[in-house]
Formats: sequence, C-alpha cells, structure tokens
Amino acid sequence: MKYVFSLMALALVAPAALAQSTAVDSATHRVILVGPVERSAFDTTSWYRSNSDLYTPTPELVRRIDSLDAGDSVAVVFGSWCSDSHMWVPIFLSITDSTTLARKIGFIAVPRSREGREKLTPGLAVDKVPTFIFYRSGKEIGRIVEEPEGDIGENIVNILKGGK
Repeated sequence: MKYVFSLMALALVAPAALAQSTAVDSATHRVILVGPVERSAFDTTSWYRSNSDLYTPTPELVRRIDSLDAGDSVAVVFGSWCSDSHMWVPIFLSITDSTTLARKIGFIAVPRSREGREKLTPGLAVDKVPTFIFYRSGKEIGRIVEEPEGDIGENIVNILKGGK
C-alpha cells in the first residue's frame, strides 16, 4: 500500500520536474507517451481536442462531485495509442475540470505491451486502458476501467459515494 501511495504521489507531483518520456509503439511504429506525464503532453493533440467537448457536466453534477470529494485524488492510466483513451480521457477531464478534483489528477502513459504497463504501474493491476483510479487517504476507493458503465459522471459520483 505504501508503494501505491508513492506511485500516486509521483504521478501527481513528479511530472512537473520530469521531461515527457516517449517511445515507439510496437504496432504502429509511431511515437507514444510513456511514464508520468503532464496534461500538457496530450491536451493539444487532435484526439484530445476532438473529444473534449463531447460531454458537458451539469452544474448539479459538479456540485455532487464537489460535495463528495474528501481530499480525493485520481490516477489516470492511459495509452496515447489507445482509441478508448482517446475517447474517455478528454471526457473525464471535461467533467473534473469544473470540480475540486481538477488539481488532484495525475497521469501515467503506458505502452501497448503488458510488460511495459506493469513496469510503469507495479501493483496497480492495470489490464486495460484507460483506467481511472480514485484514492482517498492513500487507499483506492474505486476505478473506472476502459469504458464507464452508463454515464461517466454518475460513475464518478458512485465511486466517491462508496469511498465515504
């Protein structure tokens, strides 16, 4: 558990001090992001821009999330090569940008290979991306894996409710 908390701290703090790491994707031979990254490493990409306006949170949803946030944080494990990440990361951020969670989100970009993913996220059991892992007091309280079940905003609310 101590290691998971350290990884989360690294994902939230270290990117500002580190250069963005890249690698060549094994399937497409294109450059991809790997490791802890800042949002600025991907928020100007075409996939991010084209999907960030697909979901507009209601003021009520924002209030519900804020009322349930008890110092929570989120690790977003994604693949810059992955179509599900291209869809759900921008939508997730379009919701959280208006909430108190916005300042407490860390990003870890992973390669396509299982070995590479495990190396970057040891102990987190990330099988599919994107994976949004919610923490309260350093302990995982829930996650959204690959695609939300139903409305992503309600998924966030339900995870935060369950963590209380």
